[in-house]
Amino acid sequence: MAEIVKIAVKSGIQLGNIQVIDSVHSKANVNTGKDHQRKEDGKGPHEWDAKWGVKGKQRVKNQKGQNVDQMKYFYGYKGHVSMNAVSNLITSLEVTSGEAYDGHHFCSLVNQDLAKKLPIQTYTADRGYDDGHNHFYLEHHNLKSAICLKDIRIKKKGSNKGVWLELIQTPAYKEGRKERYKIERKFGEAVSTGILPYK
Repeated sequence: MAEIVKIAVKSGIQLGNIQVIDSVHSKANVNTGKDHQRKEDGKGPHEWDAKWGVKGKQRVKNQKGQNVDQMKYFYGYKGHVSMNAVSNLITSLEVTSGEAYDGHHFCSLVNQDLAKKLPIQTYTADRGYDDGHNHFYLEHHNLKSAICLKDIRIKKKGSNKGVWLELIQTPAYKEGRKERYKIERKFGEAVSTGILPYK
């Protein structure tokens, strides 16, 4: 990845100062029913490092006809990605099994970017990365946070929300939030070109 970034810069690709971090899931090409039977028979799974993960929630009707939220699961992997918002170039990547918590991979992606000496000033990410440690890590490295804040941070009672209310008013936060959507477009490109065939 570092070599790809070097080649891109030498080729004249312009890198901006905002990075977007997110993860994308990829389903393992495994029949989970047969895989379960293999385990019952004392055999190992087809893909040892694939795990069950949560993709999010979906709205479904229960037996009473009521709309309820239901968790969506997948069996496979996650790609944790840092992408430059101007060039749409993926600069850092980590691959894990499906159950990995996104927020725990934020700092290591930042580290990879910093090692490449990218001209970064701001990081943006969705609410899954809104962890105090991630905000502090950026501040420690003189970087700006545009991580989408959970409602509990800005709507709770008490004086502790002041720092978060100040954050969302900063130009860096507002600008970073506007760029976050671009990574979803990049993931869409990966699916349409077959790079992520099992998404």
